[in-house]
Amino acid sequence: MGEVFRARDTRLNRDVAIKVLPALLTQDPERVARFRREAQLLAALNHPNIALIHGLEEADGRVALVLELVDGEDLAQRLKREPIPVAEAIGIARQIAEGLESAHEKGIVHRDLKPANIKITSDGTVKILDFGLAKAYEADTSSTDSMNSPTMTHAMTEAGLILGTAAYMSPEQARARAVDKRADIWSFGVVVCEMLMGKHLFEGETVSDTLASVLRQDITLSALPTDTPSRVKRLLGRCLERDPKKRLRDIGEARLVLEDTTPELAAVATTPVATKKASPVPIVIVTAIAAAAVGAFGWGVLHPAAKPQKTSLSIALPPGQVLSGNGGPAITRDGRLIAYAARDSSGVARLYLRSLDRFEAAAVPESDGAQAPFFSPDGSRVGFFAHGKMLTAAVSGGAPTPIADASNQAMGGTWGEDGTVVFAPSLSAGLLRVPASGGTAQQLTQPDGGAMGYAHSRPSFLPGGKTLLFTQWGGSKVDERGSVVLDLKSAAWTRITTGFGTVRYAPNGRLLMSGPQGVRSAAFDPAHPQRLNPETFVLDDVYYPIAWSDSWFTVSESGTLVYVPGDPILGTLTWVDLDGRTMPTLDKPISLSDAVLSPDGQRIAFQDKDDVLWTMDVRRGTRLRLNRDDELTNGYPVWSRDGSHIFFTSNRSGDWELYSVPSGGGPAKKVLTREGNQFPQSIAPDGTLMFAERSKGRIGTDLLTLAPDGTVTPFLDAQPAGKACGQFSPDGRLVAYVSDESGREEVYVRPFHGGEAVPVSTEGGNGPRWAPDGKAVYFRSGDAFFAVPVTTSGSAVTVGDAKKLFAMKAAPGRSILLPGYSVSSDGKRLLVHLLDASAIPTRINVVEGWSAKP
Repeated sequence: MGEVFRARDTRLNRDVAIKVLPALLTQDPERVARFRREAQLLAALNHPNIALIHGLEEADGRVALVLELVDGEDLAQRLKREPIPVAEAIGIARQIAEGLESAHEKGIVHRDLKPANIKITSDGTVKILDFGLAKAYEADTSSTDSMNSPTMTHAMTEAGLILGTAAYMSPEQARARAVDKRADIWSFGVVVCEMLMGKHLFEGETVSDTLASVLRQDITLSALPTDTPSRVKRLLGRCLERDPKKRLRDIGEARLVLEDTTPELAAVATTPVATKKASPVPIVIVTAIAAAAVGAFGWGVLHPAAKPQKTSLSIALPPGQVLSGNGGPAITRDGRLIAYAARDSSGVARLYLRSLDRFEAAAVPESDGAQAPFFSPDGSRVGFFAHGKMLTAAVSGGAPTPIADASNQAMGGTWGEDGTVVFAPSLSAGLLRVPASGGTAQQLTQPDGGAMGYAHSRPSFLPGGKTLLFTQWGGSKVDERGSVVLDLKSAAWTRITTGFGTVRYAPNGRLLMSGPQGVRSAAFDPAHPQRLNPETFVLDDVYYPIAWSDSWFTVSESGTLVYVPGDPILGTLTWVDLDGRTMPTLDKPISLSDAVLSPDGQRIAFQDKDDVLWTMDVRRGTRLRLNRDDELTNGYPVWSRDGSHIFFTSNRSGDWELYSVPSGGGPAKKVLTREGNQFPQSIAPDGTLMFAERSKGRIGTDLLTLAPDGTVTPFLDAQPAGKACGQFSPDGRLVAYVSDESGREEVYVRPFHGGEAVPVSTEGGNGPRWAPDGKAVYFRSGDAFFAVPVTTSGSAVTVGDAKKLFAMKAAPGRSILLPGYSVSSDGKRLLVHLLDASAIPTRINVVEGWSAKP
């Protein structure tokens, strides 16, 4: 396929592999363009068992791929060196299946799976190489020419290459027929058989002879070792069905079978299976000393008497439950009890406690609306936020006790050895300290919109309880935002990192920094805090809600890692009519947030996971980048009524402030300078911009308007409850908005120029949008979408009964400030970003004995 070099990426300070393609393959512009498209698709793969594509470079007529550098020997070398014990072979097979499953879920097929394309690193991690590149090398996949198979393409024949991979081809590949993921399943079966048997399953003197054996040779599994589990033998038989219609249909089924063999292997294995690094996908370790049973409701671990080894397990939430809130799971210091917030299909979130020696989680009584849990030092109580309060509850049972006021957007809490709790009651309120039994709260920090930033979040006590770690959002200079260590006695600050990602301390002297690309690590001494620059990634594909700049992971003092896998904004833009019928606009999932449809319905504005603003043609999928400020956060796009401009918010001057940019690209222009943080919401017909504002020291957001002449007018005050997502009706006479004045988020409508507010939702609601004729309001509640008729008579507003339209797993908006969907110009469809299955947080992964060291 070309020459491969080991290289150094000096910008990101990492070693990579560069594969330079043969010159003959780059002489055809159409083939190069097609290769580029395929490489872009493959770059979307992000899985610990798949070697990643970092980039595609072109220079002087040559094309090169920048790939993850994977040290270690490949499986072909390992098979030549020595036989592989059954338990270890099945552990390797499970990791291969996990990698294939992740790619197949994204519609990507390897097409050339063989031992030489599978590497095993020194720590036992399996990496599949050259994933999907066979398709990228082809000139035309629509052809049925026999030279168009993935391992002997027309391009390879031109280059004089014949690859010795015929032994792993599926029968349909050998016959040059169209292939799908079942071809990988065949190859998987062949590879696993070879690992277990220690010899080739199909071979011949020539390629033609080998292909003939693939097509006609009797397949017998009698040479498998006698200690091969019977379920694995049956699995291999299903993988090696020559008729694709009879073959195993999904590699995920193979993964489940291999996981279920753990108890059987534990009884017969004499060599532990190589464990793997913390993985962002559900995994159950296969080892002679740990047995796990994984199901929808629980798992358990049999601990060995010998020295414990790293063990990876996964908790699957019961059907219908999804992890929720603005904070991930929490774990006790001893690593034995996990707390998490999860909602059901009704949208109601509750707090759950899950002991690692129990099969089921227990719901905390009266915890509706719970989010962001944290434990007391001894693990006997759990704290959380719900309905404008911070509460604590005994893990042994009983109703929660409120101890302080907090908003529905509280930004975390931490419980100290001295019996006090430090918490962030809202994004802009700073950090407060209160006795865990309740009482008067003491202000510890106060954002000022300048050097002190506009928000302080995610506090955590460092060892000894005399210093506090937290994240500062914003600052008058870029290097003033980031993570801070606060000396609680002297009130002195030490900034230790730059950026928005939340930072956590790991018990082995490491600092862990979250971000959209994964979790980075750096050595850190809590007694001598100093500026750090975490560079080494130790955990990838961790769930990272952009709105909160916080990955969902935590580490106990005992070294147990808990994290949630997935990309929360990966999904497919889909038209959904009012009866729930769907029609995807793009055929591949895409990671984006807050897709807002233009007035003419032809384009969307959205934000990617790196806080970059784009527009995209809905029909063709072509994109235009709107901002070039790579170090800044830009978001919350709102179209002008004529579609010529997009209003957005940016922190380029420290606080969040309002800007506009031409929708066809061009320089951004600030439209408002004002204390606090502003977020655009909607535009009235006369050009008046409604925006939400979070003022210094306030809990919740207000709604205000900015007239074309620059006049700012308050519309709805945050007291006694926050207001957000203000949406002008098409004629500008009414405003739909969200308020939590009832104790939970509900949608209301009121006249813009004065009048009474009328409830639209009654069982929880957010994300209001108007129908184009102004006669209805759409909103979301949990997974369900609703429509409510709205009529006016003078200044009176009448609201009809809510009608449920459909229920779907749609991407959330960025908090309640944006709804996360749009209405078509004719009002007959909604443009919804339907979540990919991997984007829905329904699992919690646990790694015992994890180390934050690279």
